Parts: sequence; structure tokens; C-alpha cells
Amino acid sequence: MPVFANAAAFDAPAGRLLALGTDFSPGRALVDGQGRVVAHARTGGMMSPARCALAAGTTIYRFGSQQSPREIGKGAWWLEKREFEQVINFANAHGIFVGLAMRLLCLVPPEWSDASVLIRARVAQPLLAWRGLANTVVTPAGEGGGVVRMPHQNELSARRVHQLFIPGLKERVAVDPLISLEHVFHLDPDDSARGFLYL
Repeated sequence: MPVFANAAAFDAPAGRLLALGTDFSPGRALVDGQGRVVAHARTGGMMSPARCALAAGTTIYRFGSQQSPREIGKGAWWLEKREFEQVINFANAHGIFVGLAMRLLCLVPPEWSDASVLIRARVAQPLLAWRGLANTVVTPAGEGGGVVRMPHQNELSARRVHQLFIPGLKERVAVDPLISLEHVFHLDPDDSARGFLYL
């Protein structure tokens, strides 16, 4: 039986809640009259997260904003190779840029990422991840512009993309790498938002 390097982070209750889209930011928490937190906001995330084991050597992909590739590699949200190829095929079929295709299929509004960097990495040690389909996103729009609404379309096979949420990368990637970065692709952030509509 393999030993999973991020087992403690995966087993922590917060790991699954974050995969479900729970926002633990203090400013977004629902509080009672005495200021005690009674609930946390939930937006996006994935539906019905299922445990998934990633073998060492598995290729994974992640989109990020303008930060160092190492910082992007600390993020929890990833795509496996088959799902990444699905995003590429969707972009080619619809004549759109890959960053915009990722937004539409993975439900990532510009407020969450400018999708200006794409990294390809390999799992360096066996890891546990939550795997599931994107859930509907309702989140505040940037610059006080109301809310962003992105309903999931998982009933359409062409738009059904499983994502990974890998807990524990932020804590370990700098000291004892759980993934190894292989390649960095720079994307035009304008292309990744061109055609995105706020409905």
C-alpha cells in the first residue's frame, strides 16, 4: 500500500471543505449578533468530491496568474492530462484561446485568475487528491460590479471536465517537493478573458 506524502492535509476536514468551494476568509464569514462565525460562504468548488490517488510520474496542469511558477505550483487546483487535452480540444473546436476555454469548462472567472501562466508538472511522490466536476460559481465581481454567475453545464458531455484539488502542496512544495515543474507557458491575459461575458 503506497504512503501518500500529503495524507495529513488530505484527511484534515478543511481539505474537503475547500474542495467544495468553502471560503474561510474572515470577511466573507456569516456571523451572529455577537460576531461569532455561524457559517462560511461557499462558491464554486466541485460537486461530490471523490478520493483520488495520484501515482508518482502523473502529469498534471495548472493555470495561474503572474507569479513565479513555484508559487503557482503551490496551488491546489489542477487538471490531469486527459482533462487538459479536453480543454485544448474545446478551444480548437470553438476557435477560442485555451485560457478562455479553461474559464468556461472549469468555471474560473477573471476575478480568481488572469490565466496568464500555464504550468505542466509531474507528481513527484504518491499524492491524494479530491476529484470532481465544477460546481456553479456565484462570487463578487471585481471593482464593485455586482456578482459573477457561472452555472455549471455538467449535463453536456463536451463541458464536463473533472478537476483535482490537491491539499498540502502549499506547505511542502518549497522544502520537500511533492511535484516537479516541467514547463512554463506564458499566455496573454487579454486572450484568456476575451469574449468572457458577465451575465
